[in-house]
Amino acid sequence: DCRVYLVDDSNQRTIESYDTHTQQYIDGTPSEVSADVKTWIDSTLYGLPSNAAILELGSAFGRDADYVESLGYAVDRTDAAASFVSLLRKNGKNASLLNAITDEINKKYDLVYANAVLLHFTRNETAAVIKKLYAALTDNGVLAFSVKRGDGEEWSEHKLSAPRFFCYWQPEALESLLIQSGFKDIQTAKEGHQQAKWLFVIAKK
Repeated sequence: DCRVYLVDDSNQRTIESYDTHTQQYIDGTPSEVSADVKTWIDSTLYGLPSNAAILELGSAFGRDADYVESLGYAVDRTDAAASFVSLLRKNGKNASLLNAITDEINKKYDLVYANAVLLHFTRNETAAVIKKLYAALTDNGVLAFSVKRGDGEEWSEHKLSAPRFFCYWQPEALESLLIQSGFKDIQTAKEGHQQAKWLFVIAKK
């Protein structure tokens, strides 16, 4: 694949890939929360009251939100891909179109959760989004997100036969960025998931 994609429009191109390959993504993704992801979500929710305001970025087909709601919480499902928002609504869920890079978040949340979302942002976009999410949290609010561990950036058609932009992180750089943004009490679990190494982050405001 010799096509060249500009970093400037990397997120828009990645969203288009999800929009046009929605079913392929669903077919290639585990349908239930398990293993490292379940441990991370359970840790994130520990001590959070059942009436907590929870925002999920990148809800996709709703797997993680369904699990969180099975534990007695309510989740504001959002995605930047219109195809996923339509699918969630068709399945009777409340869901909104939200692009974390370009859209404002006009409500305060006790928890903002983003599983495998920020890994599609450039480093500058990630820094800006983390600041935006910090501002969207209530006092003592929690930000939980996952990215892939590694160095550099790349376009990949792995899992989806369409290009997606990936930015890889080392835990030290990620924790430094969170501290600069005002977060404290940062936990980063370094787990192996299939062939990829994931960083599962829980950071408190």
